[in-house]
Amino acid sequence: MFEQSFQKVIALEGGFVLHKNQTETAQTYAGIYQKAHPHWEGWSYITKGQTPPTELVREFYRREFWEKINLDEGVKKFLLFEYGVNAGLRKAIMTAQGIVGVSTDGILGPKTKAALESIPDAQFVAVFSLARINHYLSLANRDPKRYGVYLRGWLNRTFEAIKEL
Repeated sequence: MFEQSFQKVIALEGGFVLHKNQTETAQTYAGIYQKAHPHWEGWSYITKGQTPPTELVREFYRREFWEKINLDEGVKKFLLFEYGVNAGLRKAIMTAQGIVGVSTDGILGPKTKAALESIPDAQFVAVFSLARINHYLSLANRDPKRYGVYLRGWLNRTFEAIKEL
């Protein structure tokens, strides 16, 4: 399931492209933001004007996100993975914790895992998606100049993430 999830996230991130978002101070490659991940091995390729190997990107996502989500493979793991890539893994876990009524510490421990396993997938998808939308709206309302430009893309991303689940 990782490979399918990785491919979907790469598509949501716009593919294997190098760009700089208008409100950010560093570059992003294949969804990897340089300021958040300055030690990623791929930056050395980019500095030399080369394209990082796809496998470096794949392994980054596997190591930094997928493997840190201590859940069985399925819808919940995918949604935490995808939202974690976009908003940060801690934020994704805290959002899930708020939904299932456990302490929102951003740690996917045994209590969180048990609570997540007890909620039906369809219910989780609906409530988690609404929580994401609420988060994005809150950001855009709080600081329209900085985040308003991203709102439509974030909303589209949320809908695309649950499409075909």
